[in-house]
Amino acid sequence: MHPLSLLSLRITPLRFRLETLDPFRVPEYKGALFRGGFGQFFRDLVCITRAPVCTKCPHLPSCAYSLVFETPVQPDKFTVLRKYPNAPHPFVMTPPLDARTAMAAGVEMALDVTLIGRGVEYLPHFIHVIEAMGTSGRYGGRFRLCSVVSPVNGAAVYDGATRRILRPPAEWRDDGAKPARSIQLDFQTPLRMRTEGQYNTSPSFTQIAQALLRRLSLLGAIYGAPPAEGNDWLHYLMAQVDQVRTESAEFRVYRWDRMSGRQGRRVQMDGVVGSVRATGDLTELAPWFRVGEWVHVGSGTSMGMGKYRMETAE
Repeated sequence: MHPLSLLSLRITPLRFRLETLDPFRVPEYKGALFRGGFGQFFRDLVCITRAPVCTKCPHLPSCAYSLVFETPVQPDKFTVLRKYPNAPHPFVMTPPLDARTAMAAGVEMALDVTLIGRGVEYLPHFIHVIEAMGTSGRYGGRFRLCSVVSPVNGAAVYDGATRRILRPPAEWRDDGAKPARSIQLDFQTPLRMRTEGQYNTSPSFTQIAQALLRRLSLLGAIYGAPPAEGNDWLHYLMAQVDQVRTESAEFRVYRWDRMSGRQGRRVQMDGVVGSVRATGDLTELAPWFRVGEWVHVGSGTSMGMGKYRMETAE
């Protein structure tokens, strides 16, 4: 029961290699900076109405900006979304993970982007928008896009000097199921998730697993193909999760906020960082967590939140 085959979901990881051209000043957590700039320039690139807001725009169902960045809820088309206020985006954007807030010119940075499903069709938009952000200097300072490479095989996908896409990016494929009796998740960016309506500052492995499976279910329904067996697979895996034991969970609150252009104010985006370890029969669950390393878990994933590294042991 492999996630990618079951959900017909394409996962395309990319690394955008950037170089600062001026002294660069950024927050410690840079997710909102890059995602916010990306959204603004993306809209400027594709909007044909030039209306100040997208609400009630007749082009929403076909607009590239809407589909990628706003991702409208279409409950008539995707019944799975009827209970959700927002649809998941077809991308995850992970900012440079170092804590530096000031950099000199000539410093390299890595912006990691995972394109999900048909999100890969918008790769030229991503390249153009990120180049425009760098030229503007409005988001920390000026930078240039040196190249885009595939973490899957190391191949160059885009050359910034010639401004040419060299080849289609490789899709990620798991190397198959392996026996797993222990899984440890080390969160590299803040995990922000609700449990029973409240933000969870000490999530268990079970709660994280449930959130991840629900996210993958939504991504598969919207950007893949619904499984022939319906949601039986989800119920089966949720039952597997209930048999797993959380051995340790060590988290601390990571406090940060961002400016919301839509709300016109700063919004708290606190999450938790740390690690959690579980034991049990985890062989069938491990492949789903390997997908989760690319698509993350919790809210704010388009800003890079909920990124973890997984370690397994037999």
